[in-house]
Amino acid sequence: MLTGHKIAELRMKAGMTQEQLADKLYVTRVMVSKWERDICQPDYATVLKIADLLSVSPDEIMKKEDAVINELYSFLSDTESSDLLNDLNHFLSTLRSRDRSVFVRRYYFLEDISTIADKYGIKESNVRTVLMRTRKKFKKYLEVMNNEKK
Repeated sequence: MLTGHKIAELRMKAGMTQEQLADKLYVTRVMVSKWERDICQPDYATVLKIADLLSVSPDEIMKKEDAVINELYSFLSDTESSDLLNDLNHFLSTLRSRDRSVFVRRYYFLEDISTIADKYGIKESNVRTVLMRTRKKFKKYLEVMNNEKK
C-alpha cells in the first residue's frame, strides 16, 4: 500500500478529517490531500508527528529508510546513468569535505538532519540547504556525464 493511502486509512480509522489532521500538523488541508493522493510525501519528521497523532508506529506509515531514499530519488528519477555508483563516487570527490560528509551521513548512513546538524554545529536549515544544493549539483553532474557519453 502506498504511503498516502496508509495515511488516509489511518486518519479515517482515527475518526479525523483532513482539516483536523492539517490543523494539528500546522499544514494546509491541501497538503494533507496531496500526501493522501501520493502527489508528494511528508518528510520523516512529519511522518513521526502523524504517527503520534494517529497513535500508530511510524513504520505503519513509512519506514525511515524509505523516506530518506525517496528524498534522493525524487531528484534522480528522470536521470539516466549507466554506472551510477562510479558517477556518484566521482561526484562526491569534487565536493568540499563538509558537504560530502553531510551527503554521505544522510544518504548512506541514513542519519537524521538534526543529528547531522549537531555533528557539524550548524542549523538544521543549513543541513537541508546543503543537501538540496548537493542533490541539484549531482543531478546536473549526471546530465553532463550523460551528454559526454553520447
